[in-house]
Amino acid sequence: MATDVVVIGGGIVGASCAYYLSKEGIKVHLLEKGSLGCGASKAGMMHVVSWEEPEIHLKLAKASKKLYQELNLELSSPIEFRQTGSIAIIEKPEQVETFKATFDRLRSWGLNCKFLTPRELIEMEPNITPDIAGGVFFGDDAQVNPLYTTLALASDARKMGAIIDTFNEVIGFEFNNADHSVSAVLTKRDRIPAGAVIIASGAWSHAVGNLAGLNIPVEPRKGVLAVTVPVPEGIINSQIILTAGYMESVNSGSNSSLSVAANIQRAVNGNLVLGTTRQMVGFDREVDPYVMANVLKRCLRFFPVIAEISVIRTWAGFRPYTPDLLPIISPVESMEGVYVATGHEGIGITEGPITGKLITQMITGQDLEFPLDDVSLKRFEK
Repeated sequence: MATDVVVIGGGIVGASCAYYLSKEGIKVHLLEKGSLGCGASKAGMMHVVSWEEPEIHLKLAKASKKLYQELNLELSSPIEFRQTGSIAIIEKPEQVETFKATFDRLRSWGLNCKFLTPRELIEMEPNITPDIAGGVFFGDDAQVNPLYTTLALASDARKMGAIIDTFNEVIGFEFNNADHSVSAVLTKRDRIPAGAVIIASGAWSHAVGNLAGLNIPVEPRKGVLAVTVPVPEGIINSQIILTAGYMESVNSGSNSSLSVAANIQRAVNGNLVLGTTRQMVGFDREVDPYVMANVLKRCLRFFPVIAEISVIRTWAGFRPYTPDLLPIISPVESMEGVYVATGHEGIGITEGPITGKLITQMITGQDLEFPLDDVSLKRFEK
């Protein structure tokens, strides 16, 4: 069977592309150099976030949340999607006015959010440290299991005829001499003719792009996480709690200095996932005990009660970071048939489904959900 589209990358973005293309009757061959979801989709947290700015993120998140609600009903396997909301803690009084400005802006864009006084926050979370300045409840936020979602999307794409080809690494591309349109993808095992190629390789997208002579400005941004034993009900009532300063860590820039922000999420089975960090150290996957100690210290700052809970595993993953912290969801104008779907940094979980849907709309010539100039690859040519 001839392939219409080759998808390079078996994380949540690549699996979403394969799923939505297959629904349109497109013949898909998905390539993954390891196992499905072995990158950020296996290493990340569970937060489907509604409130990351700028506006293009808000649009992508809103559209993706709607798709998650549909996928939760139509996928053959469970993805642990649940409407949870989230709480952002404002740590210091001097941060209140700054975050109120953000809060007002988000409200003006239609987000479901409520400002919380310290007393209201303590009523919601009796085990939180009392010396906090307040918080915000974001009612539109949700949770999903990113690895389960990746596997479910790929499995259902396979049922619709897609080839899911794991442990097969891409080593090159072939292009037609006449118009420089893509004609085939070369792997360690075979040559796959294709009319279109999607580079959805997460933190490895730069290396894959280089094989085609294409500069995709994505770097790996390392984060470390810990998971605890299941905790009893009532230790933490909310499923997602992070500091309002979390976005400061997101925006901390491209350097090797360590940025740490408290982020506590409760999984469906009761385990707590504790994070998180941002650090530019290449593909060094080692979990530094000093870094992990800083993560745990920040989480304990807000919930001292978890000091007695055992951590059972730690790990590191790599977010695909772009210089402007916006994803790349775009055709490559100089290479007909080549598309890029990467660079989502820490919210590939949030924006994976809509990215797959948008790339599918591009390839099939449908109208796009909304303009995508802000996430075009050509913005870096300037």
